[in-house]
Amino acid sequence: MIGLIITAGLLGFIYSAAPGAVNTEALRRGLKRGFFPSFMVQIGALLGDLV
Repeated sequence: MIGLIITAGLLGFIYSAAPGAVNTEALRRGLKRGFFPSFMVQIGALLGDLV
């Protein structure tokens, strides 16, 4: 079961690395406000994919 969770997590990170709207927004927030808001955009995208 833990292997499935690790695989799903890795696939989620690979999926979020592709260029698109989420990464554009994360970059915009990162340049304007810093790391944490950008990180929260990415975490939100991963949670949305999970659901």
